[in-house]
Amino acid sequence: RGPMNAFTDLMAFQRDTEALGEIAGRLGWDQETMMPRGAALQRGDEMAAIEGVLHARRTDPRVGEWLAQARADDAAGQRALALIGRAYQRNACIPARLVSEIARTTSVAQGIWAEARARNDVAHFLPSLRQIIALKREQGQALVAGGFGRDAYDALLDEFEPGMTAAQLDALFGRMRPRLVALREAVLGARFQPAPLCGHFPREQQLALARELADAFGYDWARGRLDLAVHPFSSGSGQDVRITTRVVEAEPFNCFYSTIHEVGHAA
Repeated sequence: RGPMNAFTDLMAFQRDTEALGEIAGRLGWDQETMMPRGAALQRGDEMAAIEGVLHARRTDPRVGEWLAQARADDAAGQRALALIGRAYQRNACIPARLVSEIARTTSVAQGIWAEARARNDVAHFLPSLRQIIALKREQGQALVAGGFGRDAYDALLDEFEPGMTAAQLDALFGRMRPRLVALREAVLGARFQPAPLCGHFPREQQLALARELADAFGYDWARGRLDLAVHPFSSGSGQDVRITTRVVEAEPFNCFYSTIHEVGHAA
């Protein structure tokens, strides 16, 4: 098979992998918006299973073969090959067992964190947090062993901001800090201090205004939803992009600013 056939086969395989990834994302969305609390352990098993399937596809030897043969005739195709190749190399460093365990642990931990937050009880969440940190450190070390980054933190950071390191971030925020601190002091020291907003602002009225705000910023309701979550987030892509917000009945701007922020991701 020629280079263009290899490219076509790879792209078809990748589209299915991305579709399965969106299904995994929808499970996460459901967990944080509608899933009954008693389903947490089962959902953890479901997330572990689908992430295991995804990892097997992302490290399938055929992907390596297609990458070795494929050629693209335009810049977009060449960039797709580069990104798929990079992801393939990273994923190949991580054991399948670890991928599934991270998915299961973080899924179950989400509900525990929500309970701890509602109770203002950090101790309730700390055992889960320790598990997650240990698993992510193991993932980082696996990536370092595979040639990604000089230490575990940089290896994990590289997934979200390729090429960035902790040292570069320290330098960046170090330059920003003096001016930001000065700005904060100037704001706090200003003569005019607006009066705090006080009152009771019912949930349904906040959500109605949140929908109007989403409208104003161009959110497409034919391809999106607005739901409540403990912590606002956006998920999905393409023709199915979902956002969440949070309601505190004494602090309406919490809802409004969260909605605007998430619409920015989704639009």
